Amino acid sequence: MSEKTEQRKILEEAIRFEIDGREFFLKAVEKAKTYIAKVIFQTIAEEELDHIKRVKKIYESDVVSANPEILSGITKKKTLQNIFQEAREQMGEGFSINPDEMESIRLAIQLEFKGHEFYNRLAQEATSDFEKIFYQHLAEEELVHFSTLRQMEEALMNSTSFG
Repeated sequence: MSEKTEQRKILEEAIRFEIDGREFFLKAVEKAKTYIAKVIFQTIAEEELDHIKRVKKIYESDVVSANPEILSGITKKKTLQNIFQEAREQMGEGFSINPDEMESIRLAIQLEFKGHEFYNRLAQEATSDFEKIFYQHLAEEELVHFSTLRQMEEALMNSTSFG
């Protein structure tokens, strides 16, 4: 298998992973009952869409090369961490969550960890500097999602209303 064919196969896998992740988060938004869960799931779903678009740009180009537009989605005005903090402040300390919602959060944590590992592996196996940087950025973004979801899980578990 040629290197170009292998790269396209990897990109197809990344696109499928991101599409599956987005679908998961959109379903989680529909099922979520609390404001904080809805906001976080919706934000991650939007960020997964951004990942899909950036991976597709590479897939659709003939050459994998340094393209600032592809890396531009990495810096955002409002980070997921900020959104989590704002949602948490709006909710206050006394909110409750149902067991199904907590299960969605735990599944989301696993999904984002898997994404982080996936992109880390691709970065290590990359044959060009651009690919390495691109996959490292995606791995970091997945890690932010993972970290935020873990914080959300912890906050919900520590809530006085959780039972």
